[in-house]
This record gives sequence, C-alpha cells and structure tokens, in this order.
Amino acid sequence: MNIKSIVRVTTGAVALAVSPLIAFAQGLQPAIPFANTARGGLIPAILTIVNGLLVISGIVASIYLVLGGVRYIMSQGEEGETEKAKNTILYAIIGLIVIALSAAIVNFIIGTVAVA
Repeated sequence: MNIKSIVRVTTGAVALAVSPLIAFAQGLQPAIPFANTARGGLIPAILTIVNGLLVISGIVASIYLVLGGVRYIMSQGEEGETEKAKNTILYAIIGLIVIALSAAIVNFIIGTVAVA
C-alpha cells in the first residue's frame, strides 16, 4: 500500500467520521421522510429534502477540495499530476459555488411559493 492510498483512505475515513458532527452543529435533525407533511404540507418536506441533498453535495465537494490539495502536495512537481490536482481543486470550488447558488435559488423560490 503506497502513501497515496493511505492518504485517500485516511481522508475518506475522517470525512465520514466528521460529517455527522457537521450536520449536528448546523442544527439538522435525523431525516424522517415526509415528517412535516401532516403539519405543514408538501412544501416544507420538499424543502427539507432539497436542503439535505445540498448539504450532502457540499460535503462531497469539500472532500474533493481537500483531496485535490493532498494530490497537489503529493505530486512532487510532476507536470501531469500537478495539473490533475489543480483541475480537481478548480472543479471543487466551482461545485461549491454552484451548490451555494442553487441553495439560494431553491430557498428563494420555495419561500416565494409558500407565501403566495
């Protein structure tokens, strides 16, 4: 087992171990499918599901950002590996921006529909 495999396994294990703590720190509760449908209707349930998916995709993009940084450090100046690492970092940042924008758009639209 080489050092790259060890770093990947360690990064994945840490990310899996920390992700419930991050969700708990943000005040998210364990998912109960359609828990709010009896009280608030379908819109809160859809909003809960979409926001949960956005949190999960944000965590995945953050993991790829860290993985790209580790790949960049481990590339040791090799042109091809450095370029792959830079692309991973770039795409992870673009993904985080898209996730943030989509969260804002979804919450705005759902908020507008729920008021009307």
